[in-house]
Amino acid sequence: MEINSLFFMTIVVFVLKPDEAEQSADYLRHYKNYRDVYKKYIKSVVGNICSQMGLKRMLNLKLKNDSNYTINIEKAFQSDASMANFKADYSYTISVLNYKYTEILKKILGYVDIILHKCKQFHEKNFTENFIYCVTLLVEEVKNSKTMLENLYNAMKFISYIDVRYVFKRIIVPNAIVDEIDFFKQFVLQYTSETVSFDLNSLPNLKDTEDKFKKLNEFYTAASEKVNNMFQNSNIIDTSVETNSITNQINECTNENDSYLVYLTCSNLNLYYDETIKIWYKNLGFDQFLTPRIPEFLPPIIPIINQNDGIIALNILRLGSGWKTMNHINIIYNGKSFSVDFIMKDKIDNVNFQIKKEHVTQLLRCRYTEIMKNYDVLLSVILHTCTMSAKHQYYYCLVELFDSLNKSKKMFNGLKSAITSLNESSIWSFNVRSHSSLQKIFDWVIDFLSLLNNNEFSKDKNVKNEKPITENVKKLLNIFSMFRNNFYKELKSDLNRMNDRCFMRKPFIEKFKIIYDLLPLTANPYSSQIYLTACNYFDNFCENVYKNCYEDLGFGKVENLNTN
Repeated sequence: MEINSLFFMTIVVFVLKPDEAEQSADYLRHYKNYRDVYKKYIKSVVGNICSQMGLKRMLNLKLKNDSNYTINIEKAFQSDASMANFKADYSYTISVLNYKYTEILKKILGYVDIILHKCKQFHEKNFTENFIYCVTLLVEEVKNSKTMLENLYNAMKFISYIDVRYVFKRIIVPNAIVDEIDFFKQFVLQYTSETVSFDLNSLPNLKDTEDKFKKLNEFYTAASEKVNNMFQNSNIIDTSVETNSITNQINECTNENDSYLVYLTCSNLNLYYDETIKIWYKNLGFDQFLTPRIPEFLPPIIPIINQNDGIIALNILRLGSGWKTMNHINIIYNGKSFSVDFIMKDKIDNVNFQIKKEHVTQLLRCRYTEIMKNYDVLLSVILHTCTMSAKHQYYYCLVELFDSLNKSKKMFNGLKSAITSLNESSIWSFNVRSHSSLQKIFDWVIDFLSLLNNNEFSKDKNVKNEKPITENVKKLLNIFSMFRNNFYKELKSDLNRMNDRCFMRKPFIEKFKIIYDLLPLTANPYSSQIYLTACNYFDNFCENVYKNCYEDLGFGKVENLNTN
């Protein structure tokens, strides 16, 4: 394996021919221009949010700068119209949005708390009708929050679509509180899926009401903990100065009487939903960002690629069943962990294509690296078995190992086709140093295929009259050992940085655990059965990789798309 091969590719084309050099330079020029245009697009978005946010609503907030000094919000946003200090402006804007959205959730919980407390009083006093009415009304108001929560969620979702790693190289900026708002939204969806409407003449029975009351209390407890954590974990907002408007409004409500209090609180909630949608979603322009109609809010594309092909391909891939085999993998992006479900949740379009292709390719890089590591461990298992447990059948064992190695070409061809399809669909954004770059994986795959295609590892080529051809086996073992030593050095170096881009909830395959698992399968540890079982285990691993990471992800369909 040539170390220099890792640096052979410096553009998105896999093999550069002499007459393609000019094309490559052209691509890199367009790619740099695209980054400038993309950054300008994000500046327009953030600038619009800042201009519409209204500092008067936030004068009580204090912000922390990079040195952890508290500064006034007016001073924080006094930068010039060109947003010269864009990193600070972006960070402050997202932090304020996170804070205000958290404050909105906290205020809603304040209202819910009042009603739950009153429902509890009715229940304790055995005012059954009042209790049922109270809980039923609260459920209705929870359902009424659906539109508001969807708007807040969509706003935060849009913020999460910004490829901040692309805009701010090697800088961590605040992440949008998508998951936290989704927690509220998912709870509400449980109730909105019910088609029963509020009707005083047909209120639910006591048992059903008590069940709903219990769930509402459980939600309130869990949601309050999340909201309090969000306040405490705010890195930029100084939460020692907090608005008391929620407390004041709650105190005003608690002066009212019993059932009227419930009705009044619910009425206030409805008004608050409408006000929130207007001020913190529509006025900030999120509907324009998600469905852009004016040029400055249209997400740019790289002129020399066909982004539509990439969008179609990604939407095919995201529906593949093979992603389930990667549920133990989270990617690390901008200091935050993202699950497979999060990455695959949304349909890909022009607005989120830039970030989604980065997330998908980074996830695949994590998975492919795991595959290469486990592949190498399983080879080590068989070699160990040949040396230690099959001493008297050493060359027979090596023949079986090489035959299994030869069969693994199918797996490598699948990985090669998958990565090539990503490239041809404009999904793989080429950058050797990027966490989402598949170049190193591609180099390893090509090198393994070169090894396997240029050497006769097949069992048919290494056995004569049912006996191993010793000289052939020795020669292949030497070639294979040198290749594997070089590969292992590169793999080990790459694994040292894997934690920067991947969080693995399942460990790599352990060599001696596999060996110990194989030993009980045979009464005689020196029989051929143990190395045949080890090779069979290896074969199944490679076959499963091909199925899960090529067939089940839909790469065959993407290849057909690229050839049509």
